[in-house]
Amino acid sequence: MASESNLSTFHENGVYRRRVAENAQYSPSDEEEEENVTVTLRKQTGQQNGVPNGDGGTPFSTEFVNDEMEESLFDQSMVELRNELPSRQLDALPESVTWTALRRRATVIYHATMTNNRHREDDLVDSLEREIDLVDSSPQNIVEAVRTMPTTLSRKRNIKRRLSSRRKTNLTRTKLVKYWFGMFWQQTKYQFRKWRRIFDLWSSHLTVIEGCFGTSVASYFIFLKWVLLMNIPIFLLTFGFLVIPQILYRFYQLDPSGYEEKYDSFTGIEILTGAGFFTHTEMYYGFYTDEAVEIVTDLKYKMKYAYLLTCGGYYLFCLILLGYSYLKSYRKYYIDAGGTISLYYFNLVYCGWDYGIKSQEASALKQSSIYQEIKEYLNGSNMDQANRKSRQDMCRKWAFIFFSWLVVLSLLAGSGYLTYTVSIELSIKPELDNSTSIPVVSSLAMPVVLSTIQLFVPMIFTLLEKNENYSQPKYELYVHMFRDMALKATMLAVLVYFWFKIAAYELECWETFVGEEIYRLVIVDLIFTLGYSFFMEFCRKLISQKLKSVERAEFATGRHTLELVYSQSLCWLGLFYCPLLPVVVILKLIIIFYIKRFSVVQNCRPSLKPWRASRTHTIFVGYLFVFFILSCIAVGFGIFLIEPSISCGPYKNYDTSYQVMTDVIDKWKEDNDVVKEAFSFITSPGFISGLLVFLGMILYYTRTVMLSHRERVEQFKIQLASEGKDKKFLLNLLNQVRVRGRRASKHPGPRLHRTMEAISPSQSAGGKVFVKSVAEGALIAPANN
Repeated sequence: MASESNLSTFHENGVYRRRVAENAQYSPSDEEEEENVTVTLRKQTGQQNGVPNGDGGTPFSTEFVNDEMEESLFDQSMVELRNELPSRQLDALPESVTWTALRRRATVIYHATMTNNRHREDDLVDSLEREIDLVDSSPQNIVEAVRTMPTTLSRKRNIKRRLSSRRKTNLTRTKLVKYWFGMFWQQTKYQFRKWRRIFDLWSSHLTVIEGCFGTSVASYFIFLKWVLLMNIPIFLLTFGFLVIPQILYRFYQLDPSGYEEKYDSFTGIEILTGAGFFTHTEMYYGFYTDEAVEIVTDLKYKMKYAYLLTCGGYYLFCLILLGYSYLKSYRKYYIDAGGTISLYYFNLVYCGWDYGIKSQEASALKQSSIYQEIKEYLNGSNMDQANRKSRQDMCRKWAFIFFSWLVVLSLLAGSGYLTYTVSIELSIKPELDNSTSIPVVSSLAMPVVLSTIQLFVPMIFTLLEKNENYSQPKYELYVHMFRDMALKATMLAVLVYFWFKIAAYELECWETFVGEEIYRLVIVDLIFTLGYSFFMEFCRKLISQKLKSVERAEFATGRHTLELVYSQSLCWLGLFYCPLLPVVVILKLIIIFYIKRFSVVQNCRPSLKPWRASRTHTIFVGYLFVFFILSCIAVGFGIFLIEPSISCGPYKNYDTSYQVMTDVIDKWKEDNDVVKEAFSFITSPGFISGLLVFLGMILYYTRTVMLSHRERVEQFKIQLASEGKDKKFLLNLLNQVRVRGRRASKHPGPRLHRTMEAISPSQSAGGKVFVKSVAEGALIAPANN
């Protein structure tokens, strides 16, 4: 009797569900169809279990029928519901990606496999096995695939266990080695990050600055730290491959013939001028020998090759580091975070706290940092609405911007002319006249004039930008940085022209002269930077304490950042002529950090217009990359086209510095015919044309893949947006359907129709179909009661 009662209940539920879905009343045709469905199910179940059906007169287990049918209906219902969700309608979007791109995403293939209507474990395991073999998936993806399957938890465990056992037997030695190296690499990266956090430079100072002044000011100090760390490998490279061999050469050669050894007393003024005692040391190019350093018998270290190859090595290192940093920063802040930040406040408030904080001071700083970041984001979000102006105001604004750019171009031209005049009159003439009356003043005149121009001209730029009324502070920062960068690039270009076109033909050892000039530029720039912090920030703080109308100065992020870019540009320009210049730049950056850190905390006030500086590092590295390219062009021009000095340096017997490499290549060609043919083939027009075509094909393929990935990402964004609304949609739907379903248990048709019309206004794909399916499932419970 119990079995018959269960089967009867199952029949009633099945008929009830079908009637609700069709939104119809009871009718004789429905009762006949109910009986036909019941008989068919009994026959199919009895045949599958080897039991005669009802016609044969042999009874069958109704309990087994109930369990099997309920499980089958549950699986089928779950699959249908998942397929009808609005967030599962991604396949309806236009497809423009290739099968190759889809194969690379194992999760997409697994999702497509999971959503098929499979009810047997063997079929699911076999299908998963084929897909996994196709994409060579990892165990993590296997677990994720099984987790998303629309079936019961016990069946998921069985499928995972069977699938894992099959995968274990298929591992080869190659895959074992691959997995071992992968695990070793992950552990190595984890340990490296762990120790790197321990030795993280200035982390506590950066936390204080970010907590008090926000990310815009902290971005400057983070960039300063990054530039400092970049110069350390450059110093180690030059010190290990150039300075140490030259010192060993001086030690082993009692009568050196590769250079003229002179001794000058150290008076202390050389720290400012870079001349005198430093001129005849390893500080400058002219002191290095062109001979081989023989430390061990039959083992020679040729300085003329080492000098040029080391120069190319550190420039290549800087290129790789800048490119990697820029691409990483661009991907992080422009690609990964390029979409709308709908959950920005939720993530910041609930996920932004550092639970490793243990002190009260650190807790207060973290709270202040979160507060500043929220202010920055709110200010950036509301800025566009707050700055809407009329057409007349916009015309007036753009007219003033046009006038400002005319003034800027005039200042750039005047600065370049003044730089050239000062270089001729105050820099090279005392060298040609051998004037010794005022050597310190004459040597420092040109750097002082250039630093003065760089101090006051950007102030004029700032006054112009204040009246240009940009919508957001970051736009004002970018414009100021561009104008300041143009000013510094103009003056450096004039100096390079002066060095290569005048000094290279007038002075006896012009490379050492260039090295001394760049050294003085670095030192004087440090002095002006410290003077700006004292007079423009500290003195203004003292005045603000006496006069209430004068406020403390804001920290000029753009101005100070361009000072770092200018300082690093001088380092790149002078590396070839002053190998120990990275040491000077490192010491300079350390001094600047502590002075600026003290000044910004004690003398400056937070910005009245806070703004988010998450993307400023990308802009800073971009500007630095531009100056790096310009510096490489200038140094390359001097190496390839300018004749070296005939009295000093490793290349005094060559027409150009690069000639030493061409001589080596010519020697290889004479000694080996294979090398000669190889060089002839590589330099032939046919090979170069084929290489260009091949690179063009790679570029076209890369662009095609990038576009397909971009379109696929847009599809994923649409799906994620729909999935983000699924939970809220389900909760609202089920709450309303359950309440109305209890009232409509006796007469479900009309009430359900009104319920569906009331709770399904969404027009998204699959919306109403999904509502009907959930309503059917939700009304089964009240029907059973």
